[in-house]
Amino acid sequence: MIPGQDPRAPDGDPAAAPRLRPATLADVEQIAAAELVLFPDEAWTPWQLAEEIAHPSRRYVVALAGDERTIIGYAGIMIAGDAADLHTIGTTRPGRGIGRALLAWCEAQALAGGAQRMLLEVREDNTRARRVYEEAGYTAIDRRRGYYRIGPRRIDAIVMERALAP
Repeated sequence: MIPGQDPRAPDGDPAAAPRLRPATLADVEQIAAAELVLFPDEAWTPWQLAEEIAHPSRRYVVALAGDERTIIGYAGIMIAGDAADLHTIGTTRPGRGIGRALLAWCEAQALAGGAQRMLLEVREDNTRARRVYEEAGYTAIDRRRGYYRIGPRRIDAIVMERALAP
């Protein structure tokens, strides 16, 4: 770390927000590699990611490192009428605000696409993500028992919702 860097900020600049751009099919390999690291037991395949990115009702975004080539985060939503569903979100550099920036991008896209609320599922044991979602205004509305299958373990999903309409 360079002296004076803020370890929570992307590339050490505390004022810099991560650079976000819509995901493309050219990003699939990097996203799939990150999926394997972040979600080894439930990673999406490159084929699944390509289908998602290409689908007309989906919106996917990537966060880029300072080199403008390395993907350090990604997220995707599905818009269906007045509701949007957060399908995935992940960052290879946690604690730097990248996840929050990705979530805000997804919310803006959902609102622009006509959604008035966002839904998501989060693992019950993922306290860090749950805290981020709660701080962003999401509330738990349901529980899906055994939704996540991690080897022999079954982990509940907490379904959360937030109104998007201004």
